[in-house]
Amino acid sequence: MFHWGKWKKRMGANSSSKRPVFDDKEDVNFDHFQILRAIGKGSFGKVCIVQKRDTEKMYAMKYMNKQQCIERDEVRNVFRELEILQDIEHVFLVNLW
Repeated sequence: MFHWGKWKKRMGANSSSKRPVFDDKEDVNFDHFQILRAIGKGSFGKVCIVQKRDTEKMYAMKYMNKQQCIERDEVRNVFRELEILQDIEHVFLVNLW
């Protein structure tokens, strides 16, 4: 008979059902999320499906290498993308949070 709980424990899964608690005044950072899978990759960035550890809500997270952006002179484009995503809301686009 296969024991799922024992397998999860051996694979390093957290056996506790308690969610981590984060301070509401604390800035949200990369450590507040668990990366589930990659959904896209660019020349200096990636987009992944992540789950917030305390609320278990799912998000798409884009993260990039700051040094590569600077070296490739792409900083202006990154900020332009940020401005565009902040200003738009569309059913076929992911909203920026």
